[in-house]
Amino acid sequence: MVDESKVINNSEVLELRSEAKEKVKDFRVIDDAFFRLIASRKSVCQEILRTLLEDEKLLVISVNVQEEIVSLFRKIRVDALCLLSSGDICNIEMQKGSENDDIRRVRFHASSLTANKTPEGTEFKNVPNVKIIYISEYDALRNGQMLTHVSRCQKVGEEYKPIDDGEDIIFANTSIRDSSKKSKLLGLFVEKDCFHDEDFPELSNAVCYFKETEEGANVMKSLSERLIEEGQEIERANTEREKKRADDAEARADDAEARADAAQARADAMEEEIKKLKAELEKLKKKK
Repeated sequence: MVDESKVINNSEVLELRSEAKEKVKDFRVIDDAFFRLIASRKSVCQEILRTLLEDEKLLVISVNVQEEIVSLFRKIRVDALCLLSSGDICNIEMQKGSENDDIRRVRFHASSLTANKTPEGTEFKNVPNVKIIYISEYDALRNGQMLTHVSRCQKVGEEYKPIDDGEDIIFANTSIRDSSKKSKLLGLFVEKDCFHDEDFPELSNAVCYFKETEEGANVMKSLSERLIEEGQEIERANTEREKKRADDAEARADDAEARADAAQARADAMEEEIKKLKAELEKLKKKK
């Protein structure tokens, strides 16, 4: 028997395909799906990190995109996880929607990465350094700065001084601009068209490859098809989730009704017992 909740008709498929095609054409670096494509190139991540961290000698050894990090009670999927030559682990994370608690989200990412990438039995002095580069399309910290370095501090007298605990957090955004090279890089992240910037050749080449070459177009087509499949899966998951919520609500209602019936039955039984006791008392009074 066909589950109607999982059926998607041809018109819906065509609509999804059209939406996905338009979405792919307008992809920007800050869009998760497109960023994961270009971030698979080590040279792109290295160029980004050298700019934002102001370290021209920084070397990226490897990059994993969409790596799933397992925590105790939930999983996270990181956009680009880089291993640096220093041994540091660096997560470059793109964020468009502002509905998240960004500060706590970054804290969770950092702690999850630390726990996941620390082998069992490791002495605390050897716990790996973790960097989170959190790039958003809005001012996540609401401090009016294009880039903010956040680190843990200790209070000494009336002054706060940073402490080196191996964790570095960088909040950057594309909404605030200045004349710096960092701001120029972040500005490119929201460009829809191909660009050729001599300060960022690796990023430029990657973007133009996927937007202008035949090989890149084939990859983008595959991405479009994957987006269609993901859209279908999301729709199915949403349908199943709503159905489960409705079933759970109905079950709770049935359970509540059953509890109410049981309580009423107990009350009725108690009332009947009280009547019997009163009758017995009346009989005893008459005998006296």
